[in-house]
Amino acid sequence: MKKLYTLLVAFFAVMFIFTANSYAAANVVKAKPAKPVMKKAAVKALKAPALSAATIKAVQGKLKKMGLYKGKIDGMIGPLTTSAVKTFQKKKGLKVDGIIGPMTIKALGLKK
Repeated sequence: MKKLYTLLVAFFAVMFIFTANSYAAANVVKAKPAKPVMKKAAVKALKAPALSAATIKAVQGKLKKMGLYKGKIDGMIGPLTTSAVKTFQKKKGLKVDGIIGPMTIKALGLKK
């Protein structure tokens, strides 16, 4: 009798575990897609070509002579440089993205 009781307990334990796992598998919550970590502007900055400080200074100098750049010629791309580049690109009919790419450099009359 004791053996039968042990066998029944083991059977029901296995059935309970099997049923619980089946229920859990059927009710899996689907994960939501992850939100982007970086903003679009940051991604654009990563796609921008690497420029030397000398090239950036030359761009800033040209833009300053045109009256588009009011900042310090420091060889660093900041908000003033980006804004001036966008204004220049708009005036020249280029794609207005604020990135100092090959077309912008060529339109400024500079070499990379």
